[in-house]
Amino acid sequence: MTSTRLRSSLLAASTFLGLTAGALGLAETAHAQRVIDIEYTPTRRAQIAVWLTAEDGTYLRTLMLTQATSLYGIGNRPGAMQMNSGFRWPYGRREGVLPVWAHARLTAPGARPFRRVIFQDRLSEGHASRSASDFSRDDHFCLSFNNATTQRDALDAVSCASVFNSDKGRYITEADVAEGYREPAESGPGVSSSYALGLDSLYPPRRDVRRCTEPGCYDTADVDLFNADARAVMPEIDAVTAATPPGEVAQHIMFTVPDDWTSGTYYVYVEVNVEGDWSEQWGPTQYPTPHSDTGLLTEQWDYWAMNYGYPYRGQPSMVYRVEVPIGETGLSSSDEAYGYGSLDGRGATGGDIHPIDATIVDDPTGAPGSGVDRLHAGTGGARVRVRSMAAEACRLNRPPTAIEGLVVSQYHERRQAHRFAHLEMIAPDDDEGIFQYEVRYSDEAITDEASFLRARPANAASLEIEALQVPIDVPAGQVIAVDLGGLSFERHYWFGVRAIDGCNTASPIAVTEYTTPPIQFTTVSPCFVATAAYGTPMADEIGVLRRFRDRHLLTSPLGAALVDAYYEVGPGLADVIREDEDRRSVVRTLLSPIVALARWIDG
Repeated sequence: MTSTRLRSSLLAASTFLGLTAGALGLAETAHAQRVIDIEYTPTRRAQIAVWLTAEDGTYLRTLMLTQATSLYGIGNRPGAMQMNSGFRWPYGRREGVLPVWAHARLTAPGARPFRRVIFQDRLSEGHASRSASDFSRDDHFCLSFNNATTQRDALDAVSCASVFNSDKGRYITEADVAEGYREPAESGPGVSSSYALGLDSLYPPRRDVRRCTEPGCYDTADVDLFNADARAVMPEIDAVTAATPPGEVAQHIMFTVPDDWTSGTYYVYVEVNVEGDWSEQWGPTQYPTPHSDTGLLTEQWDYWAMNYGYPYRGQPSMVYRVEVPIGETGLSSSDEAYGYGSLDGRGATGGDIHPIDATIVDDPTGAPGSGVDRLHAGTGGARVRVRSMAAEACRLNRPPTAIEGLVVSQYHERRQAHRFAHLEMIAPDDDEGIFQYEVRYSDEAITDEASFLRARPANAASLEIEALQVPIDVPAGQVIAVDLGGLSFERHYWFGVRAIDGCNTASPIAVTEYTTPPIQFTTVSPCFVATAAYGTPMADEIGVLRRFRDRHLLTSPLGAALVDAYYEVGPGLADVIREDEDRRSVVRTLLSPIVALARWIDG
């Protein structure tokens, strides 16, 4: 198959992952090489791990790990495993997030576990309430003690409205273990217990923070160690880190096979988890958050942890497997799930793959995105497609030319400019066309490939934390313009971009700098008229309208312009109706079909 035919069959506007020469074999110079491309279409909020094994099942290499696990440490952070979840909830280890991958990684020669992170100075892993000076500013997580914004259906529509402080934790010590440091647990309705914690974790700790030593900060010295320790345990972790992919959009991962790997049969595994993917057999009734009024459990599980957020546990991780003939040009696929993982990932059997059974949802029409359908069936019913290219297909390939004109500037809507920014660049040239762009950003200088890989994958300009999608169909020499998000206020950033072609060869890295502005706070609800009509900004209808604004209007130039226009006239209209119940009733009637439509659009 020619590179042109390959590109046309794999066309996707994706910067989901760019793989590297050192860790993952991304070629920077043209030479004969074997390449595989893995394609799948995930549902929203999917956490994913992709890895390769030999024919006999021997673990070989992690190819991709979404950043909630690899960067933000959701599998290894302070707080009990069964602690309720919520929007960017900062506490509670999700040890069942990707257990098959986590256990498989540990089977490699020389592989080590990570060190376990716990609360730095609280009575137990069940105490979400701060009982000591143990916090510092948090630019990613926030915590809302408001049921309207911490439930499953509201998670992606809430912004961190003010500066939030969190406990970054510390490593558990041998003394802690000897003293029986524990966390609460519940194996079924009313079956409460506690679980002793050990020194080791299957997952990396949080790596997006540096220890704060300024007055008013209370980070432990261990915070300084998290990043370096994670890299020491898993040297490729920066290279494989990827932003959470947007739902319903085809994703591609390219891998250049090392020269010393023999051609033959290999297996690609894809593990996918979605927090709160409930079903009749795997829901909050069967697996509730521990909630007890008597006994030891009361001392270990506080009010906040029990009553805010939602029980995150749902159906376990889904695992997909595809047999791949590396060294040959061909297409392999799988149209079904290979099995599912453990709910909590603990113990010697925590990495087992269980055959799909009647407890797992497999109903793409009635329950899209749930269970087996976490990866959607695509062409020919395939949930995972792997295209393998023999070395001859890329023998004459040339890498893309250098990216020029890269600039990052302030986002057009001032109220979001502290977290979003605008990026422009000139599309480079390539002999067969660009396959994808990789965009990363950091608050440390990007000067070479190593610092580029340490930077974070860029996110889209949305309150939903999803991977930035850069169009690849812009002709060489024309301007590419995209908005990106995930930034923090008053922070200086370096942005790096490189282009990747269909043979997994990369252009030089282009770099620019930008500083975000301060937060522009508002003292009134942006839903002026609706708030006046319903009498409170916490009305359920207000939440629906806010989610529609943030998800659908603010993500497009036309929608953002409409929102800006409304901000100009909304306060005056609200004043007209606020004190007149008849007018408020009329407005509620007029808003009802709009609210219903917004609910329908968001499913």
